[in-house]
Formats: sequence, C-alpha cells, structure tokens
Amino acid sequence: MRQLSLSEARADLSNLVDEVYKGRGPIAISQRSKLKAILVDAQWYLKVEEELSSYRQGPRTKPFRLGGTMEVTGQVDLALEELRRELEAFLQKSEENVK
Repeated sequence: MRQLSLSEARADLSNLVDEVYKGRGPIAISQRSKLKAILVDAQWYLKVEEELSSYRQGPRTKPFRLGGTMEVTGQVDLALEELRRELEAFLQKSEENVK
C-alpha cells in the first residue's frame, strides 16, 4: 500500500482517486507521520460496509437457559466439601510445581 503525506495527497488528489478507481490498490494518507486515512475504491467500501451492517444486525440471542424442574439427590454438603478438598490439593500441587 502506497503511503503519502497529507500535503502530497492534497496536491495530487484527482490522480490518486483515478489510481484507486482503476484498481491499483488503496492509498494511505498520513499527517505528521501518523496514519490518518486510507483512500479506497468506493465499490470495495460499500461491500465492506454492507457486510459489517449484516453482522451488526445479526440475531442477538439470549443466554441459554434450561427449562423444567430439577431434583437434587444425595448429600450436597458432603459433595461440596469433597470438591473444596480436591481444589485445595490441586492448588497446593500447582504452587509446588511453580517453586
């Protein structure tokens, strides 16, 4: 991609527009060594804008939720305690491996 300063682009804007239109690629325009704009073909821009708008308007789904009822069986407190012990053992082992 060709890069020009803003003053160079301003001086030759008509030719730059023709170059981009003829498919010679986009042209980057900088000001004070910072990229400020990119001159692109209008058809390419419209195509990209159309694709982006379709993504923006895409379906917004709600988080997945289960319906119905659930029955908890067993000793939940004992299961939670066992999970806590397993987590503590895992964390201690991880700390030992780091050292």
